[in-house]
Amino acid sequence: MQTQKLSFTEKVFTALGQIKLSKSPLFLAYRPRSFALKGNQVREVMKKVQFGDVLVRSYNNYLDGFFIPGTFTHVGFYLGPVTEENLKKIAKVENTNTFLTGHQMVIHTIGNKVYLEDLIDFCRCDGLAIMRFPAPLKLTENRTVPERLHAYLQDPTKAPAAESTTATANEEDEEEATEKKKPKKAKTAKTEPPPSEEALKLDAEALALVKAENDIVKYLSQGKPLEFSKTAQLLYRLALRELTMPSQYDFGITNFCGTNSTKLVYFITKSINWIYGIEPEPQKIFLKPRQVILPDMFVNNGLEEVWKEVY
Repeated sequence: MQTQKLSFTEKVFTALGQIKLSKSPLFLAYRPRSFALKGNQVREVMKKVQFGDVLVRSYNNYLDGFFIPGTFTHVGFYLGPVTEENLKKIAKVENTNTFLTGHQMVIHTIGNKVYLEDLIDFCRCDGLAIMRFPAPLKLTENRTVPERLHAYLQDPTKAPAAESTTATANEEDEEEATEKKKPKKAKTAKTEPPPSEEALKLDAEALALVKAENDIVKYLSQGKPLEFSKTAQLLYRLALRELTMPSQYDFGITNFCGTNSTKLVYFITKSINWIYGIEPEPQKIFLKPRQVILPDMFVNNGLEEVWKEVY
C-alpha cells in the first residue's frame, strides 16, 4: 500500500463521506452518530468472525456512497488478537501507542492510511457481511495466475512497466486544479512513472514472505487443495507489516482513497484471492474511470457468506 497525500478530488470525496442525506424530511447531517447495525447484531458478528475473514460494510445515504457502484463501500481484514509484542516484532513499531491493540482487531484503510480498529468500532455502520475464504482453498475454474501477480512473485523489487498511456488520477487532479491558471493548449498523453528501484527495495523478511506466497500460488495453480489455516501466519505478517512498511509495488490498481481499503485486502490475500477472480477492473468511481477492486467483488466471487445484514 502506498501512502500518499490526498489530491484535491480525494479531499472532496473524503468530505462527502462525512455527510449523510436524509430524504424525509430533506436535510444534510455532518458526521451523524446513529447506525442501523445494533448491539445484538454486533454480538453475533463477534461470535462468528474468524481470522482471515473479509468484512465488507455499507452506509445508508452518505454522499460518497453514491459514487461507488454496488451495495458495499468499504472492506476490512479481520486479524483477531493483536498485541504490542506483535507490533514490535512483525510491524517493527517503536512506539506501540501509535496503534490500537486488542483481542478482536480489524486492519483497514481510512483515506490513504492503514489503521487497526476494534471490531466493535468497525461495526458502526448500516450494513455488514462476513465473507470467508472456503475450506479447503482449491482452484475450481480454469484460472491462471494473473500476469502482474506472477511478475511480482518472480521479482518483487523490479518496477513493472506502466501500461496506461493516460494521466494518473493524481496527475489529472493536479491538472484540474491548475487548468484555469494556464493558457489553453493541446493535451499530450502521459505515462505513469513506475516506482523507483529504491522504493521497491525489500528486507530479508519481506523477500521470505514473497517466497512463501509464491509457494502457495504454485501449489494452488496445480489444482491441489490447501487448508486456509496453512496461510494464516503468512497473511497475518503481511497485514501487520502494512502498518509501517507499506508495499509500493504496482499491481495496476488506481490509488484512490475511496477504494484503497480493497487495495489493502487484495495485497494481504493476493496469494489466494486470484483463484476467485478477485482482480482490478475498470470502473467509474467518483466521475472518473479508475482501475479498482470494488468491495462487492469480495461478496460476489466465491467467498462464503458467514453472516450478513444490510438495511
